[in-house]
Amino acid sequence: MTFCEEVRKETNLYWEGSFEHPFVKGIADGTLPLEKFKFYMMQDAYYLKHYTKVLAITASKAETNEDINFFLETARYINEAELELHRTVFQELGVTEEELAHFEPAPAAYNYVSHMYNAAHNGDVAESFAAMFPCPWLYQEIGGKYKDAKPGVKLYADWIELYSAPEYKEKIDVQKAMMNRYALENPAKIHVLKAHFSKSCYYEWKFWEMPWTFENWEEEVKLYEYI
Repeated sequence: MTFCEEVRKETNLYWEGSFEHPFVKGIADGTLPLEKFKFYMMQDAYYLKHYTKVLAITASKAETNEDINFFLETARYINEAELELHRTVFQELGVTEEELAHFEPAPAAYNYVSHMYNAAHNGDVAESFAAMFPCPWLYQEIGGKYKDAKPGVKLYADWIELYSAPEYKEKIDVQKAMMNRYALENPAKIHVLKAHFSKSCYYEWKFWEMPWTFENWEEEVKLYEYI
């Protein structure tokens, strides 16, 4: 098996957890409350902002012009296209300037971003990419799984359409080839690459749980009786 085939199989628990999460299924069938989607989109905008920075850091560590261009072009695409989508969606969801001014990343979003920065700053290009790749790959699989869904909510239909597009799958296929190449070039680091990849798969699942529960920094502490 290729590296991607192996790591996909080894992390399948997290992938299935994402496919079946009530947040994701709520998008597909149109039952997800808009307030939860709003919470998600604001956290996702924070995530994508830092994802572009991680891409830039990774570009600085790449050794071929092809790889450098890939990371820089991907960063530009996310910054211009996906964040523009967020700004449009923010208007539709009624996100106010006050909400943006007082925005604070939830624990799952903050921890996920920190994990990627750690891989990018302390590792090489292969390690950084291993931490970044689960996100676009998972979204492509979610898009493929629910491509025929009819949520009846335009925001949700647009979301599914974005990640189920054939050209999006083509981009993921290119990235799979890159990930497999990095693994072949770094056989001594396979366990490290798998560890970074697995943690990101876990955080992807947490990213659905986060808006579903309106996760915040005090909630878990309040679960204890002494509070």
